[in-house]
Amino acid sequence: MTPLPVLGKETPVAVLGAGRLGSSLAIALGKSGYNIAAITSRKPSHREWLSSHLATGIAVESLQTAANVANIVFITGPDADIEAICSGVKWRSHQAVIHCAGALSLAALDRARVAGAQTGGFHPLQTFPTIDSYDRLHEVSFATESASQTLLAWLHTLAEDLGGEAFLIESSQRAAYHASAVMACGLISGLTGLSAEMWEPMGIKRKEALRRLIPLLRATVDALDEKGLPEAITGPFVRGDIETIKIHLEATAHRSIVTGNAYAALALASLHIAKEQGGLSDSRFEDIKSLLSSEN
Repeated sequence: MTPLPVLGKETPVAVLGAGRLGSSLAIALGKSGYNIAAITSRKPSHREWLSSHLATGIAVESLQTAANVANIVFITGPDADIEAICSGVKWRSHQAVIHCAGALSLAALDRARVAGAQTGGFHPLQTFPTIDSYDRLHEVSFATESASQTLLAWLHTLAEDLGGEAFLIESSQRAAYHASAVMACGLISGLTGLSAEMWEPMGIKRKEALRRLIPLLRATVDALDEKGLPEAITGPFVRGDIETIKIHLEATAHRSIVTGNAYAALALASLHIAKEQGGLSDSRFEDIKSLLSSEN
């Protein structure tokens, strides 16, 4: 691999794959003073929208055209497409190619590496519900990885310029890191869906139950932010209320075996955190642990 030249805000940047993340990242980069040279989209209407939201750069359909005019290239397509996108471009030395996937190792960029380019990872720990969610990059953590210290330093500066902070990750750590992110985001949403469906016997549909649960969710997130763990955990597990837990297990299992198992498994996996509050004796901890284990 050829060492990179000095990188700065003026270095031409391209974004390949302008979905929700790619579009939001490109806009955020532009607003932070970075030189966006090109961005790609297969849809003419989206290219037109991008052109109206970026002060510089061209919105094009061709991946190769975009890569040709940039020294730093972000691949922001779906995780399953990143390796194919990388393999479909003719790379050159003095380029840096970066993917924004959480779970993928840098091996997905091997075609660029073999061509002499430096490779890296830059994963924002955030969700992007729309193509103009650029404001969601503020106060975000970015998982960064690269064998090039020059590129790594540039990525860390970029994270700070976007209003966030960077931390180092190795490819071998990515599966656990990304699973953690999914547990704190997608699975929380799914768990909330299960919670809302528990209201159906009361004649309250999931959508209405969700509306009623959201204030509780917000208060929980606020407690996590303000108090941290284990203080933010509430409920029968920190109190050692085994009779209430038994009632919960019966109610969730009545809803469905899978829901009952999910309740028991989640409670069992997090019981050690609840114990850290100090209100759960060793004997009661073991009693609850045995009860939950019997449900799985």
